[in-house]
Amino acid sequence: MRHSRWVKLLQLLSSTSRLSTVCTITFNSRRPFTGFVASQLPSRTVTMENQSSLFTYTSGRFLFNEDVRLNERYVPFNVKALEKAAETAIGREHGKVQNTQKMAEGGFNRVLVLRFEDGFEVVAKVPFHIAGPEYFATASEAATLTFLRRQEFPVPEVYHYSAEKDNGIGTEFILVEKVQGVSLRSRWEKLRDKHIIDLGLIIAQLEEKLFKLPFSAIGSFPLFKETSPEANSAHQGEFCIGPIADYTFTHDRRAQLDIGRGPWTSPMQYLQDIGQKEIEWTKTFGKPMEPRFIHNSLVGVQHPDQYMDLLRSYQRLAPHLLPKDDAHILNQPTLRHPDLTPANIIISPKTGSLVSLIDWQHAVVQPMLLAAGIPTDRKPPELPKRLNEIPEAEKETAINLYRRRLLFITYYLATGAHNNVHIKGLHDPLFRFRQLLVDSAGRQWNGDLMSLKGAIIRTTAFWRFLPDVKDVPCPLQFSDGELRDFETLEADWLDASLVRENWRQRVCYMTEEGWVPIEDYEEAKKKLEELKQQIRSLCEGDEDVLNAFERGWPFRDDAKCKRHCNIIHNNMKA
Repeated sequence: MRHSRWVKLLQLLSSTSRLSTVCTITFNSRRPFTGFVASQLPSRTVTMENQSSLFTYTSGRFLFNEDVRLNERYVPFNVKALEKAAETAIGREHGKVQNTQKMAEGGFNRVLVLRFEDGFEVVAKVPFHIAGPEYFATASEAATLTFLRRQEFPVPEVYHYSAEKDNGIGTEFILVEKVQGVSLRSRWEKLRDKHIIDLGLIIAQLEEKLFKLPFSAIGSFPLFKETSPEANSAHQGEFCIGPIADYTFTHDRRAQLDIGRGPWTSPMQYLQDIGQKEIEWTKTFGKPMEPRFIHNSLVGVQHPDQYMDLLRSYQRLAPHLLPKDDAHILNQPTLRHPDLTPANIIISPKTGSLVSLIDWQHAVVQPMLLAAGIPTDRKPPELPKRLNEIPEAEKETAINLYRRRLLFITYYLATGAHNNVHIKGLHDPLFRFRQLLVDSAGRQWNGDLMSLKGAIIRTTAFWRFLPDVKDVPCPLQFSDGELRDFETLEADWLDASLVRENWRQRVCYMTEEGWVPIEDYEEAKKKLEELKQQIRSLCEGDEDVLNAFERGWPFRDDAKCKRHCNIIHNNMKA
């Protein structure tokens, strides 16, 4: 039973939160679990008069650690040299580049538009410092697009790319076709039901085609089979599976570590290396940490040795998470779009038909069971009764929610009708449990022992349902008392997480990194200070809780972030 002090604190802190339901669309997303703001940034065109503004982040503000976040996204380069590279790649047909403008900024890239003399336009993607891994992220995305286009998938054409910073331009980049269309996210209110149903069908059919593509290994596909990194023409060489381009294998000094990055022919080794990379990082860089408030009122300082013990427990379970037969359909190496949100679905503004699927950065080929997944919100689409009588803002929200759910349910039903391979993964009774365990084991040590331990405990509880474990005892055992204690603590932990999530919603729906739209910044800053003072006053009756608040207020500048900023700055100077 929860102690009364915690229940009282939770009730008080919950009273500061306004609960609300937010419907998001992600068909399959490997990012951003570390708080990157990829799908939440505005995608409007910005005309730039000052050339230096092409290098800086201007699509939002951060309420804390802003210097760090802006530094991560500051990428200077030689604009004239980039324009010359575009002219060379396109040829003389369209003349010279007349101007370069910033079109959008996402979680990992800056998107520029280069306009030629006759009006022809080319898109240049410039990665931020946090995009990683260097060279492979750019080379793999360019090759992935080229490969998919040859397979007749609707993706932008690659004109040229450079995966080297030492190229006379000063940054990696990809030059791609400027797709003629608009994002699905920007057109919800103008689409008819028929358009949405058609989109759900075509996305499911394209995924059916993706799931049937045969790959021989796990990693990032495709990589050009090159004799040297300089051989970087998008239309030369054969395709092959290369090292994984997932940023979690290089993020925050992992590039310095001697860890397995693929390609893998063994699914089991892939699962083991996911845990091993975090063991090596924690062993090298991990320090004792206290979780942020209000979680730190539940547990004190946590030690990295405890996390490594959990990672080793994961590794004991890993050999049993997938079928032992590497040729089993659940082990089939599978490619999916890494972040298929409405922002990355481009449609015709006139007909609503699908034009292109963009942003394939960090795409990976992984075992089918780990790639499987569909939207979790599958409630039937339904509009409120007396729709025309409710306030306009509520009406717009209701219509958008209806259309999102219509897309969800259409995609779900079409997947069942067309994609038999995917359905086999979805019908596995423990596919989400196993995905959660692997995902938790791949996360960086941050003082949280609960997420990974909870995933481990749930996997052991359903051990008998795992493949090929008949007559094999579970390698991990937990006492009844340990399970009861963990269940109580986990329930409190999850309640604390919900309260903190609602705090963020209260502050203009800021992201975990503190990002808000520029137009909301001043209001959000004021609301954040009001929230902080309100919570401090609620904590003043309990000295221990007040100390936990003062030590662990989550929405403030972080010394660890400052150190990370210095690392980036020093790397830039080098």
